[in-house]
Amino acid sequence: MIFIGPHVSISESVSLSPARAEATGATGFAIFTKNQRVWKAPALKEEDVTAFRNNLKEKGFCPEAVLPHAGYLINPATPDEALWEKSLSLFLEEASRTARLGLGKINIHPGAYKEGDRKDGILRAARMIDKVLEETDGVSIAIENTAGAGTILGSSFEELDMLLDAVKHPERTGFTLDTAHLYGAGYDVKGDPASILDSFCARFGSEKLFGMHLNDSMVALGSRKDRHAPLGEGYIGKEAFLEIVRHPATDGIPLILETPDEAKWPEEVSYLLNAR
Repeated sequence: MIFIGPHVSISESVSLSPARAEATGATGFAIFTKNQRVWKAPALKEEDVTAFRNNLKEKGFCPEAVLPHAGYLINPATPDEALWEKSLSLFLEEASRTARLGLGKINIHPGAYKEGDRKDGILRAARMIDKVLEETDGVSIAIENTAGAGTILGSSFEELDMLLDAVKHPERTGFTLDTAHLYGAGYDVKGDPASILDSFCARFGSEKLFGMHLNDSMVALGSRKDRHAPLGEGYIGKEAFLEIVRHPATDGIPLILETPDEAKWPEEVSYLLNAR
């Protein structure tokens, strides 16, 4: 089974997201569990949770097709103790929301270590991941790779491996690969995407690929920048995404469009689904 779709809005109610995804022709989708740019948000209402679960089933989506994304304020690698504790509290809340919605995984950026030693940042990020896993039943964590700007962690497979090695619960930890981030970090997604996925699977095992974000890149290979473009309108080009969708490692995991033009989502979804 192939799960492809965009990251859709939860405006008004999270329960509306399955219908919004269905309207694009999607077989999978992503959401935030709350406003991603604020620390505080109202608790999920029980009626919205029930409606989300019912609507998910009614629109033909299984829970495995949905990959929630944790908010951007969370910084697991920060050396600022107060910010680290605040980030942990928010991450725990969002993981709890994920569990209440009946979903099994949540995507998180590994964060920026800001100052000092990169390895210390990795250890701080691993400690937060462990705490969330230990306090949240039924949810696994997908660490997203990054383009590697500044002190942001997770731009190389080697660094992702260090993160995985540092966590105490690797059985509930995996990765989301973002194609624009890969390209920004120097992985030539345009030239040979299959070999990049082969390399990932050889290193981690295909079971550690929890999802992918399929985005073209507005910036050049190795730029260390994260700028998404619609499929075929960036440096990566459309054909590379067909190879990704056809790769056996992407079967049965959410393949999420975070492309910036919502009007093009139905076209992009159809293009990728027809690749199979």
